[in-house]
Amino acid sequence: MGSMKRGMFVDPGLGGTGWALFEWDTKSKKPTPPIGTGVIRGPRGERWDNKVWSICRSFAGTVSAVHPVEVAFEMPEIWSGSAKSHASSTHKANKGEPSDLHKLIFLIGGLAEVAREKTNKIPILITVEDWKGQLPKKIVLKRLKSAFGVDYKDHEGDAVGMGLSAQGGL
Repeated sequence: MGSMKRGMFVDPGLGGTGWALFEWDTKSKKPTPPIGTGVIRGPRGERWDNKVWSICRSFAGTVSAVHPVEVAFEMPEIWSGSAKSHASSTHKANKGEPSDLHKLIFLIGGLAEVAREKTNKIPILITVEDWKGQLPKKIVLKRLKSAFGVDYKDHEGDAVGMGLSAQGGL
């Protein structure tokens, strides 16, 4: 493959799992735009565990269709100063329902296994701190618009932002 990289970046979420596929020359100074992007959603009104399986099945089809060499996932973090972050890691009071963070980790495990199975490589885990630091989502989306001329939204925008960051362009 030489200096070419073909990677898929994934922002997992039960409300929508964003993905972006990039192919770039590592010797190039200018970041290249994604060659494919999308958001995979589970069925509305389903329990969280059924959504996980549905998202994983759809993700398997996407990975099979776009043939990434490597797949990188955004890994969740608990921010020490964030009440919202800490609340997401607390179990629900109703009958042992897993916390939002536990559900997300369950989803990431399923997606990572799909990626490993399809690429024969262990997926890369990237923390928010590693790819964007303290940059707010609005600033990331603005930089993506400036770099690629496209208005990306939410999970898809984060996946594209991870790819731009991997190219040194964020």
